[in-house]
Amino acid sequence: MGEALDVATKFYDCFKASDLNGADSLFADDCNFTMPIGPLTKAEHRGMAESFLGAFPDAHMDVTHSLEGNGEVFIEGRFKGTHTGDMVSPEGTIPASGKSIDLPFADYFDVKGGQVVNHRTYWDQATLMGQIGAMP
Repeated sequence: MGEALDVATKFYDCFKASDLNGADSLFADDCNFTMPIGPLTKAEHRGMAESFLGAFPDAHMDVTHSLEGNGEVFIEGRFKGTHTGDMVSPEGTIPASGKSIDLPFADYFDVKGGQVVNHRTYWDQATLMGQIGAMP
């Protein structure tokens, strides 16, 4: 395992343990974050993590495939958890449904000097909303 995959794995481990301070320490202050909702600052990325952990306290990410080279890693995985808390976002609140999710995702990490400088995450929001019962 190279440095980039090691850092990504540490991020997933911190997230699973609800250690958002540990997760934050893996990202450079000026990291470029891109999520399905668009670009985020480091603080907004932290807020998104807090929202997801509030909604899915047992959330974790399982890596199903990774490809690493030159300080970069691309990961395919499954985001799993149970929607036992309200999902709070600037767009509104989705009440807890009690439903389990198994959401495919892809992550890209560019790591320099042990910190992520560019992080992109992709998932299908319609699949997420369908799995928690927020849309047909």
